[in-house]
Amino acid sequence: MKTAAQKQPWFGFYASAALFAFALSALLVATNAAPRKNHPDMLVPIVMYHHVGDWGKANSDWAPYVVKPQEFQRQLDWLLANQFHTITFQELLAYESSNMRPPAHSVILTFDDGWAEDVDIAKNFLAPRGMRGVFFVYTGAVAQQDNGSGYVSWNQVRQLEEAGQEVQSHTVSHSPLDTLAPSRLQFEMINSRDEMQAHVGHPVEVLAYPFGHHDARVIQATRDAGYKLGIAADDEPVAVLPREEWGNFQVRRFKVGYGDGIDVFAARMAEHAQK
Repeated sequence: MKTAAQKQPWFGFYASAALFAFALSALLVATNAAPRKNHPDMLVPIVMYHHVGDWGKANSDWAPYVVKPQEFQRQLDWLLANQFHTITFQELLAYESSNMRPPAHSVILTFDDGWAEDVDIAKNFLAPRGMRGVFFVYTGAVAQQDNGSGYVSWNQVRQLEEAGQEVQSHTVSHSPLDTLAPSRLQFEMINSRDEMQAHVGHPVEVLAYPFGHHDARVIQATRDAGYKLGIAADDEPVAVLPREEWGNFQVRRFKVGYGDGIDVFAARMAEHAQK
């Protein structure tokens, strides 16, 4: 006879989630974390990456979205040296639901599109430093098995999650959402979320807008689909999360590209370090 957990794959997750929420609440109380009064801005730097590689110079169109491996290492090491620690959007939402600020020097590292190299990024760069990232994957590109397509497979998505990384939605087809008909827009939101949840074992509550494209209609569709955060791709040095922006699903990130050395990275991080 099957146990409740065997009958319901989500049973074990929700039990774990309940324990996490309890532990988080206890930790916040134990550390005397100051409650957020009148929902002040949550100043969490959110960094946007796409590729880590040394081919940006050979492809000028992609250069703004490629970071050299040695520069990526220097950026991660700079974060550690300056006492930053990575958190995920799930954790950020947990702090928000508890009406608490994230710990000082929190940072979220995001990686867009679901490239197969994400597994190596997590294994070779993040894990050795005790860091975690959030990987936005669009489900239409995900293969059932590892096949050399350049994109992750569902097996690799699960590997990321099992390694402590977080995977969230980037829609189904990576189409500019502000150009889609209402029915297609709903499909992109809901299908990607449902398929992702079936593989990652946690609620998928965060959506990154492809190309950063969003308007009032897209924001409303994102909210209606059950997401709690909509993540933009604005190339602006802004990563402020006031409550009104959360409600509007316009969370901003700053992009790191091929020509951005450690000085540029450090300057941007310094602008957004939590006070």
